[in-house]
Amino acid sequence: MDAWLQKLLEGLDPQAPDLSWQIFLRLMGWVDWWLLFWLSLLFIAVGGVIGWARGSFWRDVGLAAALGPLGWVMSFLLPPPSRPCAACRKLNPVSALRCMRCGAVLRTPPGPSNPST
Repeated sequence: MDAWLQKLLEGLDPQAPDLSWQIFLRLMGWVDWWLLFWLSLLFIAVGGVIGWARGSFWRDVGLAAALGPLGWVMSFLLPPPSRPCAACRKLNPVSALRCMRCGAVLRTPPGPSNPST
């Protein structure tokens, strides 16, 4: 640790008023930013694949962007999106066309793609 601190402070004046700024810039120079950039893109891509498979693409992309691999774990811990059946109130996956309990046709929620609203 002492050798690391010596290398960090090498050539810096301990009495300089901007010493903390110089130390910060020196530490940031040691970081491999391109590696962090590509790793972040990888985390987001894997989060997108997980979200696409679970039916919550944008939620899981956001979790992966914010939390990295921990966002992947959160994606699996959070429940997948669902919608209730109008007849029996059982929750069904968003992609389901018929209720898994009673077989009733599930109505699509009103939105911008549904002109009947």
